[in-house]
Amino acid sequence: MKQRVTRMVAAALLALIAVPTVAGCSQEKRGTADAPVSGHRGDDSPANVTNFPDHYANIATKCVAGAPGFRAFVTTRDAAPIIMADASCKG
Repeated sequence: MKQRVTRMVAAALLALIAVPTVAGCSQEKRGTADAPVSGHRGDDSPANVTNFPDHYANIATKCVAGAPGFRAFVTTRDAAPIIMADASCKG
């Protein structure tokens, strides 16, 4: 009985170590796994970032390339980006 418990504990510890290790292998080099850009060219200019205190999502905003008059807002939380009209975003 004691041997059985020891094996179960050993298996649980192995799983706790192996799962994060294997999950880490699936990440892309850059860590972002961005979608491919047509012609391998995109707007790589930096976004404007607003940092909030801990426990609040930071916000990044940038004019949408190829869509004059629109701005994208994204957060550091799992949320869909928001696209809004913005007259200051020239083509």
